[in-house]
Amino acid sequence: MTRGIKFDKRTMELIQLFDTITGATTLDCVVFEEDDGSERICYMVNRKDLGKAIGKNGINVKKLREKLGKKIEVIAYSKELNKFIRYLLYPAKIERVEEQQRTDDKKVLIITVRPKDKGIAIGKNGRNIKKANVFIQRHTDVDSMVINMNE
Repeated sequence: MTRGIKFDKRTMELIQLFDTITGATTLDCVVFEEDDGSERICYMVNRKDLGKAIGKNGINVKKLREKLGKKIEVIAYSKELNKFIRYLLYPAKIERVEEQQRTDDKKVLIITVRPKDKGIAIGKNGRNIKKANVFIQRHTDVDSMVINMNE
């Protein structure tokens, strides 16, 4: 499910460049501002196109990084919510995904990880969970997600 995503001109240009360099088809592209003021561009592709998108030994990601002067991340998409969450938070090991309906009708995912993977799942200054929340909101009917540790 896609929530009617509209791309601005810059994003369309980033998608066109990615598709041209990789030969993969971009499903989504989001530019995140990092804490140091730099930008990280996250491209989302179908799981079957992930290898093509990254390229042998990461060559396509390296080309994009050099051409754009920005950090590049490629994420796999799956219609299956549990798989999609695993792809978004990789390499953190997800133990359980629970869906909760709040009283305000918002749908929240509670993602349980091992204690040693909590930092990986959340990321430095919350960057991984922020990224995951953006893509979850854009491609599912879920409103937000939180990370829970398995004790």
